[in-house]
Amino acid sequence: MDSDTLQQEIFRIVQPYVKLRKYLLLSIGIVYKNQSTTLLYTGSDTSFKEEDKPFIYEIGSISKVFTTTVLGEMIQKDLLSKGDSIGRYIPKLSDNHPVTLSHLANHTSGIPGIGLWKSITNLFDSKTPRDPYCLFSLGEVIDYFYKHRKEPKLKFRYSNAGMGLLGHILAMKLNTDYETAIKKIITDPLHMEDTFILVPSEKKQRVLQGHDVKGREQQPLHMSDFMGAGALRSTVDDMLKFMKAHISSENKGYQLTQKATLKIAKNMNVGLGWFLEDEIVWHNGSTQGFSSFLGFDPAQQIGVIVLSNYRSRLFATNPNQIGTDILKLLRTS
Repeated sequence: MDSDTLQQEIFRIVQPYVKLRKYLLLSIGIVYKNQSTTLLYTGSDTSFKEEDKPFIYEIGSISKVFTTTVLGEMIQKDLLSKGDSIGRYIPKLSDNHPVTLSHLANHTSGIPGIGLWKSITNLFDSKTPRDPYCLFSLGEVIDYFYKHRKEPKLKFRYSNAGMGLLGHILAMKLNTDYETAIKKIITDPLHMEDTFILVPSEKKQRVLQGHDVKGREQQPLHMSDFMGAGALRSTVDDMLKFMKAHISSENKGYQLTQKATLKIAKNMNVGLGWFLEDEIVWHNGSTQGFSSFLGFDPAQQIGVIVLSNYRSRLFATNPNQIGTDILKLLRTS
């Protein structure tokens, strides 16, 4: 498939999404074997200047695979083991607590991701600060594991707090904070100069305004306890660098995260953070004003990153579907 035909097919895929969102800035990055390109689609009421690019988006839960990539790199450097008990790093817990770093990384630690009773009790507890999308504060998570000292059953329960705790532990092990850990292990080596949690003042003009599903402007996301679950911001150019590093066979720490650890559905496994489905390695993200998708086929050396400044409806065309459809297109071209 030639370049013009490919762009026409991608436009066909994204057009139903673009036409419904007036203030949309949709960035797409594509890796195809040794080549890469970026595309930008705008809504009807959007204007932008070429020199303002690349735009900065909240990437939401794609932050989780940054966290597990740090874990993979630290394992590769023999700084720790994925089988280490979390009790080795949390003084309140026993050194042989049965929950391991691997349990946090593949969402099998037992901590609830969603809980009706906890959600209700949180409504009456205004004194305990909790990050967005998290049922627990850092102290509450540690208390939970203190009270639950049995080996967790290998049941997948997606948990922002669990992954956030993993990021907290990794940063402590490196004697730093989470954002600095990401910078040291990932963004500096990959020359990702536009990936961070706190946006430098000189780059704030490139941060996009986020919108909810109805197009209403949303406030920026702020997380403190569990940054590793969803606090990162990035650009399509930087995310291409991150994806290329994962597609490459050179980096063993990165590849470690892509190995299946648990089957969670008929055609789906979970690695360390990543979902593995039909030879595709992927993760998505969503905040109040942004949504995103990152997926790649390491065997075919192809991948797609989709970044949107709109939160997506669950059962409608969204960056997940756009990314998946583009990957299908690339795999058959």
